Amino acid sequence: MDGRLDVLVDGSNIVMHATDSEGRGRTETLRRTVQELEEAKLGFFVLFDRGIMRKCDDPSYVKALERRGEGFIVPSRREADAYLLFLAERIYDCFILSRDRFTDYRVIYPSAWRRRITYNVNGDRLEFKPRLEEVKMRRSSAVKLPVELDVECNIGQVKCFLSLVTRRRLEAQLRSSQGMLIERRAKGGRGRISVEARSKRITGGGEGGSGVMLVEVEGIKLLKYRSRSGMTSLTWMPYVLNPSLGRLVGYASPRTLIMLAEAGCINVPSPQKREREVRSKKPLSSGN
Repeated sequence: MDGRLDVLVDGSNIVMHATDSEGRGRTETLRRTVQELEEAKLGFFVLFDRGIMRKCDDPSYVKALERRGEGFIVPSRREADAYLLFLAERIYDCFILSRDRFTDYRVIYPSAWRRRITYNVNGDRLEFKPRLEEVKMRRSSAVKLPVELDVECNIGQVKCFLSLVTRRRLEAQLRSSQGMLIERRAKGGRGRISVEARSKRITGGGEGGSGVMLVEVEGIKLLKYRSRSGMTSLTWMPYVLNPSLGRLVGYASPRTLIMLAEAGCINVPSPQKREREVRSKKPLSSGN
């Protein structure tokens, strides 16, 4: 990512546009899309649904995008569409590259269609509408990366975020006590997590070279997280009179914003179809 975000890419939609003889999505279409965006000098970020690794013909390419900081697989079963639309509409004011019409989100994002770039595979050529040259002209004042953040969240939500950041290491221990937190040394290309408190002691972890340690604290003063890329730097500070609640401030990458939403620190609207499904699954009264 070059410090700006012009286009959010619906990676799963593009990969599954064409399938092989075994029903697996072709990543070649996504490769070509990424190449076209790079040649147009458009900043982009690719989002994938959780199941993409078992549905595509080349999972290594998806992982490569993640390693380069150009893509992210949504960690929950929530569809990536929710984040594509939220980030495009509420955060980055950018385009979305997808053939999806997002009909389930029309009430939440009535003007989302204005942001959509559609694509068509015509032999060896990819055709975009609007053309990427036009997108570039309309994005002369793109939102710069990363974006500033200032939200209220509780210590439980912060713990959930830390669990996601560390790929759920020590998750059970984190939940065992309110005073349990995580620290991580900045080693092996990983981000750093540090805690300042009135008292602190290491109680476990640190195995396997992950650098993740479980710490028990009293009187937490602040918690800091900085990603290995430098695209995220966040500090959580508790309120004096209600230390279980506090403010999370700093700046964050698209990947971090999604994990914060997964943890409940940021509210992302749910698709309308899910609400209908919940209502339809309510048990009927027996009348007794």
